[in-house]
Amino acid sequence: MSPRTLISKYAGICTRCRRRFSPGTAIEWARGTGATHANPAECAAALAGPPPPPAPTAPQLRSVYDFLIAAQQRGLKHPKARFLAPGGGELRLSLAGERSKVPGSIQVYVRDGWVGRVEPPDGRIAGPLAQDQALVDVLLLIARDPAAAAKEYGALMCKCSFCGLPLTDDGSVEVGYGPVCAKKWGLPWQRKGTRVVQEVA
Repeated sequence: MSPRTLISKYAGICTRCRRRFSPGTAIEWARGTGATHANPAECAAALAGPPPPPAPTAPQLRSVYDFLIAAQQRGLKHPKARFLAPGGGELRLSLAGERSKVPGSIQVYVRDGWVGRVEPPDGRIAGPLAQDQALVDVLLLIARDPAAAAKEYGALMCKCSFCGLPLTDDGSVEVGYGPVCAKKWGLPWQRKGTRVVQEVA
């Protein structure tokens, strides 16, 4: 696939000079190779400037990684978990496969758009996520108690935090996931009956 020239919507890192570019920069992008400055002179200018600051890290997010890995070890091939995004909508976390750029990293999506990843083992944050402290703060809250965050998502969205299917009985609505996903993710679940819609005469 030949590179496409476009204007970046997000901050990123040029794969040629390894320096950061800001939103609004003209870049060349191709699947599998990433983005570079469209003008090589910008690479030279970036290299002549001060070295970039180290990428931010969040070692506390290791618990989210362990949560996803545990589900994979129980037989879930592609574990995904859904939570509430800051500002509304869905925040989705998934585990990158062996063919990805960084296998085993946590891929982060907000409203179906990729916003970055968290790389093991030190929690290095890459992509636009590194510049979004509000979103990082939400991830840190999820890391403290993924089950509680799943409950919040299920209560508001009436969908399972893991498979995305509608929640129909009160036990599932209360915890944010159904009995099948509870088993796959190693979480508690207790049936509390099925909701019934009653006609009012």
